[in-house]
Amino acid sequence: MRRRNKKLIPKHQEFVDKYVCSYYEPNKLYGKAYFCEDEDIAFVRRNEDYDNPESWGCVNMAHKLLVPFEYKRVFDYGRFLIGKNSNGMYLYNKKGQFLYKVGKVRKTEHLAYSKIYCEGDEWGEFRLCIRKMAISKSLYKRLYVMENGLAFLENEKNLVGVVLFSKLKLSFDYEALSEPQNGYMLAIKKNEHTHKYDCLLIKVRSSIKKEDSIHPTGITLFTNKTWDEVTAYFEEKKLFEKEVNSIVCYNQHVCFSADALNFFPPYIGLPKLPTYEEEEEEKDDYDPWSRENYSYEEAMYDALGGEMEAIWNID
Repeated sequence: MRRRNKKLIPKHQEFVDKYVCSYYEPNKLYGKAYFCEDEDIAFVRRNEDYDNPESWGCVNMAHKLLVPFEYKRVFDYGRFLIGKNSNGMYLYNKKGQFLYKVGKVRKTEHLAYSKIYCEGDEWGEFRLCIRKMAISKSLYKRLYVMENGLAFLENEKNLVGVVLFSKLKLSFDYEALSEPQNGYMLAIKKNEHTHKYDCLLIKVRSSIKKEDSIHPTGITLFTNKTWDEVTAYFEEKKLFEKEVNSIVCYNQHVCFSADALNFFPPYIGLPKLPTYEEEEEEKDDYDPWSRENYSYEEAMYDALGGEMEAIWNID
């Protein structure tokens, strides 16, 4: 494990001089303090609670309490702070506001996204955290992320939409969406009047960050089918390719391969790639500690996401 000794910047030195115990001044407020890349916060343990393992908290340089002294570990999570003790995990923002108790925080294959699961529902509904800067208010059931960052989400109403980081690219109006092929995707939408299903053609531009880069074309592949008829339609691969690839949109033929057709969400009877697997093997951002007695260096290594080069210790 790598540690780095670093000269304190002025405001950290002032904090240490005011509040942190030393060999010559053993009666100050804090027995130990840690700083990280966020220069405005300190992870501290009160001197009076030094023998209590669940007594870590967090303050800012103005000495405002951000996380109460109730936790065995405190995690710096971008714009948020997570306190973890024997009762669970608690999420705060860096203004010191408690947000909610969480079950698990799990990474996804895309570095920009992580899942924050509800307490007691650690494999169920989750909030989406984007770049550790924003957390969705809505809850979701499933997530599939493409390499370019497009994220397919299924909400509590079993409807599907697409986001790109913090921007909504396609509203949650669809029963299923296909992964884009050659600039287009297919969307299955339920007709509220007939309770049957239509298949719409959606344009996906190569510059996905631009506004309106994903939008309906106004073209339908089929209308007014029952769900059994929808699933049967896509099983007829040659017929599907003949019909969809005869469509001309924006002065060019649409081009889909039935063998590469991959719908989200999976397991609803529509085609999906054999390699498609929902992220069942996600790893926790913060695994439960395996033993009671660990060093302060190990605790802070966990607490700050492993960024030991950004940490220095004040004894």
